[in-house]
Amino acid sequence: MGACSGFSPISNLPEAAFNEMRTESAHEQPDLSGLRVAEGCTRCPVLVANRQCIVHGYGWTHSRVVFVGEAPGYKGGDLTGIPFTRDRSGVRLQRMLIDLALSEETDPRVERPRLRCFVTNVVRCNPPSNRTPTRAEITNCLPYLWQELERLQPEIVVPIGNVAARAVFPRLVGRAAPPITQVHAHVFASDRIAVVPLRHPARISNADLARFVAVMRDLVQ
Repeated sequence: MGACSGFSPISNLPEAAFNEMRTESAHEQPDLSGLRVAEGCTRCPVLVANRQCIVHGYGWTHSRVVFVGEAPGYKGGDLTGIPFTRDRSGVRLQRMLIDLALSEETDPRVERPRLRCFVTNVVRCNPPSNRTPTRAEITNCLPYLWQELERLQPEIVVPIGNVAARAVFPRLVGRAAPPITQVHAHVFASDRIAVVPLRHPARISNADLARFVAVMRDLVQ
């Protein structure tokens, strides 16, 4: 259907690197027209037949923080057209963004939230039965993510779950990603970018969620 290398883990980054994030405003409606990089994509016939819509990246295009999920959920982004909305994982992530002041909303159930970050996925279409995307599907879709990151030039990238971490680590960190349980809430940083992996909201404990929020708060506030 149509569109609806020199890195090392550290505890935190110097606050000065992110000072400008405190003063920028997200009140204006985001212009996402230049970031609909997967518009009309038919690279994966199985996903084309299954999807309700292509779920493009969404959020504040001036933000330096980008969250990267696995793929749209069949009860969430595949219905709303916005990553991490409506379903349980989406509501949980949106609540965390509110807690971090990366959203201007107060209700995590809002389906077109005013964000102070950008949220996207490795794969733009919901796989059948909400399964994990195949290697071929990831390979087909990954260039869209690199196009987004090239245009956004973020300073913090948060891969959400194992699929996203495995997709971004080789290029952004310079090595294969360990299991998400080993790198959750660790900061892998260089002069250019920080990668902060997050366990998937569907499977994260309250304690692990609190640990991630504490690390991120040091970076963005």
